[in-house]
Amino acid sequence: MRLAQVLRAQKQDDLPVAQLTVSAPANAHWYNYLEATLSSSVDQLRVACSWVFRLARPELYFRKDSLMAELLKLCPVLHQPYGPPLVSLNGGMHMVLSVVVRRAYVTPKYTRHTILTPDGGTISLDWWHASHQSNLSASTPVLLCLHAFAGDSNESYMLFMCKEAKKMGWRSVAMNYRGCGNTPLTSPKPMHIGLSADVYQAVRHIRQHFPNAPVFLVGFSIGAYTMTKYVGEADSGVWSEDGRVQGAVLIGSGYDYAAEIAKISRPAILRLLNFHYINCSWWRGYCKKHKQQLKKDPSIDLEAVRNASWTSDAEAALICPAWGYPDIKAYYDDINCLNWIPKIRTPTLFLSAMDDPFLGESSPPRPYEACSSNPFTVFVLTAHGGHCAHLPLGSWLTGKAWMDTVAMQFFSAVLAYSGESSSSPVRAVADDFEKLLRAGEGSKYSHTEGNTSV
Repeated sequence: MRLAQVLRAQKQDDLPVAQLTVSAPANAHWYNYLEATLSSSVDQLRVACSWVFRLARPELYFRKDSLMAELLKLCPVLHQPYGPPLVSLNGGMHMVLSVVVRRAYVTPKYTRHTILTPDGGTISLDWWHASHQSNLSASTPVLLCLHAFAGDSNESYMLFMCKEAKKMGWRSVAMNYRGCGNTPLTSPKPMHIGLSADVYQAVRHIRQHFPNAPVFLVGFSIGAYTMTKYVGEADSGVWSEDGRVQGAVLIGSGYDYAAEIAKISRPAILRLLNFHYINCSWWRGYCKKHKQQLKKDPSIDLEAVRNASWTSDAEAALICPAWGYPDIKAYYDDINCLNWIPKIRTPTLFLSAMDDPFLGESSPPRPYEACSSNPFTVFVLTAHGGHCAHLPLGSWLTGKAWMDTVAMQFFSAVLAYSGESSSSPVRAVADDFEKLLRAGEGSKYSHTEGNTSV
């Protein structure tokens, strides 16, 4: 769309800009005419800048007249236009700039704890700047982050999120899936997206060390799938009370993994990213590295994994037999976020971008209705941002991302509400949400976009 068309499409007082040509009536003072002319020029300049810099307010989907609406009022970043860096021409480039360039400007500073799970598996928790041993108060909030597929705690998005939490005076820790990030595989049970039981072990470990500290979650990509399932289970009573958390921000999820795989299988996307080649290559490397453990389970078909050219084939040969899923459909249904969002009773923010190269603009599954009908959730959709990137306009790609600010503002809003309404700093705010719902009326929904206020 040309700039002139954008200008004509803008509205002020329900009239197109083209119809707002200012003329000075005979009886008008000259300064009234000048003021109206300048006002019109400023409006047109603002529209032009928004078009050039690709600025747009995030779309917010949440239930109206719920406490979520009150929390969002404490998140000013969500009510301001967001624009990507000028050098990021599309979502794919945005993602690469975040993963590759930004990574060079931060150094991992972790202290590792390993946790043995009840089934003999091992996960690792990497504490940023040894924050578990710092002189911070025992009630200082703790942020737990979970990485994307083929990643670990050393990914740029993990490092910068942990770094931002430290700036806020929090403790921060990054979790590694089984067999990832030099975490040993100590049983023939490989990592997989639905392994929420390992998240419980991580949260429980944090609770044992800091029983009075609020715990918050951030998940990226497949980590967001895992965290969504975990929060839904914890709020449904699957995990004991020591597994409850105070809030979650889930970034770059595809929401419906089967649909995500189907979309990425389209030829145009394959040519651009070769998603299945990358995934299958990673699974082959994973199985080769942990071959001695995986061979202990005769039901795992390592040869099929080695020959797989589609993600679903590799996961059907490895994950389904190892974890007892009857088929790949059952596995994908288990990790489908749309099945778990209605069960969430913890303040949770989902963040996605329309130009995410793994999803794209052509109507991928998104939780519009699921988040709009659940008073504990909000779905934030931006026009730009790539996949787990969301670098800010004017950024030299070396600092924090817009999504880091979103996460910390949202968590601060939850803490502010919890501190005012609860005598216990670690009690989940779900009970307070329930009280508000019982006191409220109806089931109104809200979708804010552009200049519409919350």
